[in-house]
Amino acid sequence: MATKKRQGGLAVLFHGVGFLFAAMLVLHLLFLLTGFASDGPLAGSVAQAAEPLALFFPGLLSVDAPALQVLLDYGLAACFWVLVGGLLGRVFA
Repeated sequence: MATKKRQGGLAVLFHGVGFLFAAMLVLHLLFLLTGFASDGPLAGSVAQAAEPLALFFPGLLSVDAPALQVLLDYGLAACFWVLVGGLLGRVFA
């Protein structure tokens, strides 16, 4: 019978922070692609939080299509934060 290993509080924290950062980036990505009220307070707050989280990914790869460029810039950053949160969560589990 397999037993389920319970994760420690620090592991859950790292998983959660990684997911939260990635969710913020994906939300910003969706706002940019759909043109959601870019001058509104919600989109402005999300953009202000997402820009530093994107790290070095914006401009890392360049393509001609603007929509694909946004997907690459913020999608890669979101994948990075999920990966980092998961790895740190496993280390501290």
